[in-house]
Amino acid sequence: MKTRLEAIRTVLTSGDVSVNQRYVTARRGMKELRGIHDDMWKMPGRMKARKYQLTKDADTERLLGSKMGIGTLDVAGEFQKNIPVPDLSTVTWKIEAEINVSASQDQETFVNSIALPSPGVFLLSDYNNNCVKLMDVTTRNVTSRLQLPGTPWDVCALPDDQAAVTLRDKSMIHLLSTKGGQLLRGKEIKVSSNGRGIGYYNNRLYVSYESNPRIEVMTLDGHIIRTFQTDDGRQTFQRPLYLSVSATTPPTLYVSDYNAHTVHQLSLDGKVLREYSDKKLEYPYSVVAVDPGQLLVCGPTSHNVMLLTERDGTMTEVLGQKDGLTFPCSMSFCPNTRTIVVGMFRNDSLKVFNAN
Repeated sequence: MKTRLEAIRTVLTSGDVSVNQRYVTARRGMKELRGIHDDMWKMPGRMKARKYQLTKDADTERLLGSKMGIGTLDVAGEFQKNIPVPDLSTVTWKIEAEINVSASQDQETFVNSIALPSPGVFLLSDYNNNCVKLMDVTTRNVTSRLQLPGTPWDVCALPDDQAAVTLRDKSMIHLLSTKGGQLLRGKEIKVSSNGRGIGYYNNRLYVSYESNPRIEVMTLDGHIIRTFQTDDGRQTFQRPLYLSVSATTPPTLYVSDYNAHTVHQLSLDGKVLREYSDKKLEYPYSVVAVDPGQLLVCGPTSHNVMLLTERDGTMTEVLGQKDGLTFPCSMSFCPNTRTIVVGMFRNDSLKVFNAN
């Protein structure tokens, strides 16, 4: 109707149209107007309105009436504060305890690797008994023991109460759960034979191999991303047994080379940055990054634990035979309890040292 009216108005108001033509249009327009007027009266009959009413959902009504609403907010854990690590070169240590970690079903115990999955709780690999254990340093008890299908060599902590252990005789890595102080086996990752040390950083596993000495960088599904074996055409390692990632800026990888009596520092793309050695460190075993720029290294045949300070490249003996160490092979440090835990070759007990 609007279109029809607009057409009539255009002709009647246009200066280009003759008087005769406007007269004809006006006569026809009167007829059009009557038709439009009739159509207007018919419009109300064409319009239909519907009335709606909401029927409330019973489940939603009960939910809105509940005191809990859509749920409850429960404490799921605590954010761990970043505990500052002191300069360990200025700290003296005293023996606090000797904790027996042998179980009734165990033969002679040999803890060859220790990791820290949570403050005060240490994850132990028992080489002689093919198992891993959780030890609470506060209660001085083993809280969980998990039998493995092979011989464990090294353990490392992962985020979200997870951990990983290398089984050197089974060519695999086992992922573990440490949640609630209990150990549970997770998925298996198939790797090459003679896998030894293992470390974790930024969703990547770093694994060392004794035969065909090298480091493999892989995803948590076992997909190999890169391999560190040579640097500038030179063989990097002789016998890499353990490794650790230091959260420096940028982060770096430390590898203990047993036959070379050396600790190698590598960038995360495999370039050798520095090599550390000291006449007091023989056949290095476990290497643990305790803080950006500070590492602890076990010397089994030198019967000591050495502190490697990245700042000046020096190594200092912090624990030795005077402290009762005999063939120390594994250790870890907890900044919350300011504790060093040391495992020795074929020894049922761990030595616990506290900082003075």
